[in-house]
Amino acid sequence: MPFSFDDRIACAVRSFGCIVFPCIYLYFKNLVVNKKNFSVEDLRYFIIPVLFGFSNILIHLYAPYLKFYFYLLFLLIPFYYLLLSYIELKNKVWFRKAKVLIVDRQKILIRNWTFFFFTVSFLFILRLEVSLLIDVFVSGFSHGTSYLWISAVISCVLFFKILLTDEVLFITYKHLDKEKTKDNFELVFDDFWIISHEGAMINNEDWQLKERVENNLPAYIRKVEIMALEHFCFRNPCVSMRDFAIRLEIPKSHLIYLFKYHCSINFIEFKKTVRVYDTISLIESGYLNLNTIESLSEKTGFPSYSAFLISFKEITDVSPQEYNTIVQKT
Repeated sequence: MPFSFDDRIACAVRSFGCIVFPCIYLYFKNLVVNKKNFSVEDLRYFIIPVLFGFSNILIHLYAPYLKFYFYLLFLLIPFYYLLLSYIELKNKVWFRKAKVLIVDRQKILIRNWTFFFFTVSFLFILRLEVSLLIDVFVSGFSHGTSYLWISAVISCVLFFKILLTDEVLFITYKHLDKEKTKDNFELVFDDFWIISHEGAMINNEDWQLKERVENNLPAYIRKVEIMALEHFCFRNPCVSMRDFAIRLEIPKSHLIYLFKYHCSINFIEFKKTVRVYDTISLIESGYLNLNTIESLSEKTGFPSYSAFLISFKEITDVSPQEYNTIVQKT
């Protein structure tokens, strides 16, 4: 017997409601590559939910005895798109293969936000899956509407997260540049710096420098990173510690003390790492679309092409050519 108009509307909503799952996946996918516009190519991700929706309506109309099997099929669709999202985020945001974590303000925001939103999405889907399983095996077909209070709580958490940190919805370079000042500069090489040194001083000169340097330690570390990363001091292949100290407007002895007691790598290794970071930034901005690998090594200040190749692979585990291929694919 045909069902009422209200039942048909409810059936259509339930049948095509799974369209939300590819939307979540595409949000993650486009956020990772900083893509703002929807493309026709993305429509292929909606084939499964659309086919499911039409099939479900036909089954309700002409073969209601198959409804149980479509319940089970619906259990698989959310986890399929959740798995696609996990693979996308795992490979390109959360666990990048490198000996040094190379991030900037935008990538930190993307990493933190995607992890939070993925967790929220997982909890939503888990609640729905558990509800559907209970419907099938315990209380009959209620279409996953049980335990909605859990979704309400999760929605409130998501709402207040967005309300308090609205930049997570529009993570763009333009928005972040307005925030990027010396007062809120976020350390890129935070893992290198040792704030508290408890070892013995090597000589009396170091004891004399200890108080003067450590009273200004946070400011010194911030100045070093800003000068290295924003003013590109190390693009000069001949820059020395003395030259760098002059640019920082601090005594050379203070800089020597800083790298001796408050940095896990020496000044030469720090220069090399900053140059690789600079290389990665240029590759990601499309530098190699119009220039050669050799010119890239010269631009970033490496003394030779071989040193450039060795240093880049040592830190990132891939060659510059391989990294550029990865960037082009994303």
